[in-house]
Amino acid sequence: MRLHPLHPIATAVLALLALAPAHAQPTSDAALPEVQVSDAPDGTTEGSGQYVAREVSVGKMGQSVRETPQSVSVVTRQRLEDRNITKVEEAVKQVTGITVTRYDGAGNYNAFQARGFDLGAIQLDGMAIPQGNYSTFDTALYDRIEVLRGPAGLIQGGSEPGGAVNLVRKRARAGLGLAADVAAGSYGLRRGMVDITGGLNAAGTVRARVVAVAEDRDSFVDTVFNDKRAGYGTLEWDLAPGTTLSVGAARQRVKSVIDQGLPSYADGRLADLPRSAFAGLRANRQDLETTDLFAELEHRLAGGGEVRASIRDVDRDAFYASARSNSALSPSGDFTMQTVDGLTRVRSRNYDLFVTTPFTLGERTHRALVGVSRNESKSYENNFGYGPSFTANLLRPDYERPYPAITLPGYTAITTRTENALYGQAQLQVAAPLKLLLGGRLSWADVESRSTSTGAITSRSAPGRQFIPNAALLWDFHPQMTAYTSYTETFVVQTQLDAARQLLKPRTGRQVEVGVKGEFLQRRLQTHAALFRIDDVGRAITDPTNSTASIAGGEVRAQGAELEVSGQIARGWDVLAGYAYTDTEYIKAPVTQQGQAFSTFTPRHSVNLATRYAFAGDLLRGLSVGAGAAYRSAQYAQSGNVRLATGNYTVFNADAAYQISDELSVSLSIDNLLDKKYYEKISSPGRQNFYGEPRRVTVALKARY
Repeated sequence: MRLHPLHPIATAVLALLALAPAHAQPTSDAALPEVQVSDAPDGTTEGSGQYVAREVSVGKMGQSVRETPQSVSVVTRQRLEDRNITKVEEAVKQVTGITVTRYDGAGNYNAFQARGFDLGAIQLDGMAIPQGNYSTFDTALYDRIEVLRGPAGLIQGGSEPGGAVNLVRKRARAGLGLAADVAAGSYGLRRGMVDITGGLNAAGTVRARVVAVAEDRDSFVDTVFNDKRAGYGTLEWDLAPGTTLSVGAARQRVKSVIDQGLPSYADGRLADLPRSAFAGLRANRQDLETTDLFAELEHRLAGGGEVRASIRDVDRDAFYASARSNSALSPSGDFTMQTVDGLTRVRSRNYDLFVTTPFTLGERTHRALVGVSRNESKSYENNFGYGPSFTANLLRPDYERPYPAITLPGYTAITTRTENALYGQAQLQVAAPLKLLLGGRLSWADVESRSTSTGAITSRSAPGRQFIPNAALLWDFHPQMTAYTSYTETFVVQTQLDAARQLLKPRTGRQVEVGVKGEFLQRRLQTHAALFRIDDVGRAITDPTNSTASIAGGEVRAQGAELEVSGQIARGWDVLAGYAYTDTEYIKAPVTQQGQAFSTFTPRHSVNLATRYAFAGDLLRGLSVGAGAAYRSAQYAQSGNVRLATGNYTVFNADAAYQISDELSVSLSIDNLLDKKYYEKISSPGRQNFYGEPRRVTVALKARY
């Protein structure tokens, strides 16, 4: 594996990783209090006060981060509270090696990438759904956000090899609890949140929880605003000892101004404009609605396993009316503005049933997972209408220009995706320090597009049975450290057509990962180092004999390293430090791409640093302060013969909080503390180039009863 010299900031992170075990000897454990944990059986982080999770559910086995033979990070409830993080997008940005790609200045369309690939799905309590606009869902609804990097085929089926984001919902509690937040800040932020939970009978066997959010904010970009309303409710009923039925719903609606970014100059130079510049009209609009309905029946087995059956419906509608740049920027500031309306709709339903149980074989205790799932989704497509184009000027903008009336043609096609699967995994205790994981997923996937006017099938991909194996070996070579190696495979159904107008065969891929994980200071401090390589083959490339068709002849490779330290290194002192090195390359591709990076939006080096200290002395008791930094190396985008490039950038932040009483606290967070001006995302000369957010200040008053 070719590894390039590390950035100085990365070197500091490596040093921290090297020092952590040396300072985290068991003899020092008695100096710190025990980790607070809730009475929930699923690794709930709410109320723990910690930056680490004792258990993750992204792999369904309910195991610790150390027991998971892939790179896993968790953004806990405490971390979300300390940084006043209110969107899933903002939380995922905190995770080592994750790139968040914006497609809208208001932050309502985003994609997540890891190791050079998309994260093909977002999981809701372990059930995979298309990513869509869940990246913007409010974090007030969730206990924690788990991020697994690398293929997650065992739990997601046919999807991109980047990894998985698992949103774990807040659970209802038997004891009465009330939380209320109000916040204000830069760009007209106004936010309120109420969270109520408690038992509905004396025994606490029937419980409920309701969360409601209202948030309005403007933007540093002219005319752009974002108004959000979100709600979540769940009812839990203990039908019998060890058996719980949960039902609930979540709904979010966002009204905002769509912003599709700035143009660059025709030669690829990025324009040095005010960060408030907007290549659109005041009449631009977008309206997003997401509804999530779920039911879950869980039975906890006497021996320590569980049986869980789940069903989930997710409906998403999105409308936008956009005046946007559609040309490069002239030296005088002129560009072509195009008007377009669009309406999209996605309906998905997911079923999942699995059993986990310990079992004894050869005088050793092992664990097994067996499950069955079905995923269905319908995408209503091509409902776009284009209006007139005209010349506008970024230096002398006219935001008040009237927006034309555009008639949408209606949906022209409906694409249906289904996948039925059997999956299983065995964790075998081979010897006292050795564990062997063997598993796989057998899937039957089908993708079909039909014309809405004729009902005829316009394209179909039915690859038949696809088996995705995975295997791992874990070695507990030290009471507090585990080394592992893992092998996983993927397949991805492609949408490109060959010369016969048939969908290409699925892409296939494989990852090899080796790493070391550690848990210190009574599991309050976690460390992780990993090396990986992903090969992805059968990718669509242009047919050399037919430029209007594709062939499955491409191959790419991603390889790199990830390092992470998270948790509490001393009483009241929490740290997060992560470094990722990612190298991507075309292995088989047209001559012009051969040997080039295939994921140009992925920085070769990325660093996340954060620390927070809570004072314990009489004088400053109740005060906590924190600081952090995020570094990204240069990125570029290729549009024909034109290359756009960003420079390296580092963004700093700071936060502070004061516990006024047992029930009341006030917090302050400052993002982009030094007001760094930089381009966060680049794409093409025509549009989709975005400045990073300037300095942003948020003040929040929080009550907890």
